[in-house]
Amino acid sequence: MINNKFITNYSEYTFLDSIKNSLERCKSFSFTVSFIKKAGLVLLEKVIQEALERGVKGRIITSTYQNFTDIASLRTFMNWMNTYPNFECHIDFNCFGDNGFHSKGYLFEYDESYEFIVGSTNITRFALLKNIEWNVSLESKDDFESNIEAKKEFDELWNRTYKLSNEIIKKYKMQLDYAIDKWDMDYFDPVSSKVKPNAMQRKALKEIQRYRDMGVTKSLVVSATGSGKTYLAAFDARNYDAKRVLFVVHRDKILNDAKETFMKVFGAERSYGLYVGKHKDIDADFIFASNVMLSMHLNDFTCDEFDYIVMDECHHVAAETYKKIMKYFKPGFILGLTATPERMDNEDVFGMFDKNVPYELRLRDAIINDLVVPFHYYGIRDQLVNYASNIDALNIAKEIGKVENVEFIAKEIDKHKSNGKLKAIAFCTSISHAILMAEALVDQGFDTVALTGKNDLGQRIKAFNDLQDDNNPLEIICTVDILNEGVDIPQVNMVLFLRPTESSTIFLQQLGRGLRKYEGKQYVTVLDFIGNNYNRSIQIAMALKKKTLIKNHFYRKIMKTLNHF
Repeated sequence: MINNKFITNYSEYTFLDSIKNSLERCKSFSFTVSFIKKAGLVLLEKVIQEALERGVKGRIITSTYQNFTDIASLRTFMNWMNTYPNFECHIDFNCFGDNGFHSKGYLFEYDESYEFIVGSTNITRFALLKNIEWNVSLESKDDFESNIEAKKEFDELWNRTYKLSNEIIKKYKMQLDYAIDKWDMDYFDPVSSKVKPNAMQRKALKEIQRYRDMGVTKSLVVSATGSGKTYLAAFDARNYDAKRVLFVVHRDKILNDAKETFMKVFGAERSYGLYVGKHKDIDADFIFASNVMLSMHLNDFTCDEFDYIVMDECHHVAAETYKKIMKYFKPGFILGLTATPERMDNEDVFGMFDKNVPYELRLRDAIINDLVVPFHYYGIRDQLVNYASNIDALNIAKEIGKVENVEFIAKEIDKHKSNGKLKAIAFCTSISHAILMAEALVDQGFDTVALTGKNDLGQRIKAFNDLQDDNNPLEIICTVDILNEGVDIPQVNMVLFLRPTESSTIFLQQLGRGLRKYEGKQYVTVLDFIGNNYNRSIQIAMALKKKTLIKNHFYRKIMKTLNHF
């Protein structure tokens, strides 16, 4: 006797209900599922563990096909393998050549019957809860033909795939790191429920809420690079009970990092999507969008589509794309985030947020409150380089790149570097200067690479990882502006300014690349090769100022003092 059931996410007895029920009464289960995401796995995690704890034998085969299955799920499976001798996971890691691993089959053995569920459903949150999915359940008290064939096929796949190991997870993680396109809208970090705001974030959240209670609908938070601005936005969106969030920023890399931060705070309670390049996940609860693409496709959304909007790195709001976005949308609340609200062109960032600044955490306070590492700053007068205002960037680059000057720079690096591997970011004036300095520093014995806008995302991520790897020889990355914002390389222990940096905004953003906290990192060393112009060291005073409205005569006094050296 065979019982057949047609199961969808919208039938009275859903697919998720069916799988849970089967796990509760089976004595063994065998899943072959191509795509598994932690956000989906958490929906089944408890019932699977309960089955394993009562002695049910479990086997799961999954794959690395399309780079979809996430690391969090594989680590869960490794933990189960280490905890339950009756569980094992295998993985298709390029085991079938060009043949994609795309199966979705669930086999259950009961005391007196067997069940085979096959269809379209992977173990992802969207597949288990929302998508249009078709599945058929075949259950029989006899070892019927379909089950025999399915079990035979499963055993063949089991024998052809790898037993999951930490080494395979490590290799797959590297593959994901270097992949340009990743399907990760269903990504979930299992530590989400443990993420809590720190003391400074709690103060900021209280003040933001106080402003909202007074009827304010837009606010600007000024917070130092590395102090947790994105987490602050996620915590405030939770306080606001936001149902639909739009997070806008100008760099794609920031979008992915921001999305992962919000996932850690909200977990599987919301769906997440990107709106950049070929990604147009417009149905997600929380959308992370690039300002350029969004400004060109505003009609994809209604003006009241979002109840909460975050404008990250909002010192860019003077750009026409940002102005267009802010003019179009009418959210319940809009939060601006930046470490550097003051602009050299005098555009009024504060005015864009009606001068509502509920909270400021400047670099000085971030250091005092142990939110970022302190820095040791050395303004190094370089008599070989002329930073006079009438010298153009090309000639400055040539002067900095002269052999005798590079030798001087190399000696200063050796003089000030700490114990352990040197992990330095060197900011240059142009692409050609970055390449020139990388080659010149190699001649001085440093393992160096130039990284510019011409390098694709995979090459950049590899360089970031190599720099932070104690077993990799890379010591210095020479770059221009691509590392100013939105790049997290926490192990950096030295920042080199090999360029005149007149903009305090750019200076702070570049300085911030070294301020991220990391275990064992006590400080970052900053070598500012200020050429023949001590006035440039005023940037440090600007970086450490406490309040936005601090008087200009204070800086003039510092400038006057510096000129006496």
